[in-house]
Amino acid sequence: MTSLKLEVPERIIGPGEYYASREDMVISTLLGSCISVALYVPGTGMGGLNHFMLPSPQNHDTSILTNNARYGVNAMEVLINEIFKLGGRRGALRAKVFGGSTMLSIGTGDALSVAQKNIRFIFEFLDTERIPVDSYSVGGTLPRKIYFFTATAKVLMRFTKSESSGLTRREEKYTQSLQESSRNDGKPILFD
Repeated sequence: MTSLKLEVPERIIGPGEYYASREDMVISTLLGSCISVALYVPGTGMGGLNHFMLPSPQNHDTSILTNNARYGVNAMEVLINEIFKLGGRRGALRAKVFGGSTMLSIGTGDALSVAQKNIRFIFEFLDTERIPVDSYSVGGTLPRKIYFFTATAKVLMRFTKSESSGLTRREEKYTQSLQESSRNDGKPILFD
């Protein structure tokens, strides 16, 4: 995939990360099964992007949620709070949603894939929070490269094939670490 030539600074985020700014910049990420939400206040140059792998911990123990964006429920709250810190107001927030390609499934016997769970979660969350979705591109089987321009709230999205095998391995590894973390958080682990 050819690199995009940008005339403003770029901040690249990965799984479990988010970034928000009032600066004229681009926030970018590469998505497979994950979801990214571009959250912004129109006409202000204020916006941010998150990148999450799973809607919530597998064991539904919300005590392990910290100030990061590993899980969708937290990724949305921390991004909303970052926009508020920049001066945004709840009633002015708008969203654009990307990702959810079918690349992984969680364990065996799950009725829904990671992607389907993520897609269902994010639209339910945004509906509950009454944050309008201006545009979206979700589902399918190809990874997406996202470029969110904070000054204009525009998003450039490219489908990509070339990075899909590496992305799949990264997502599998990250999913395993999240599942391990949610099973063991707060529990003593003995290393021999």
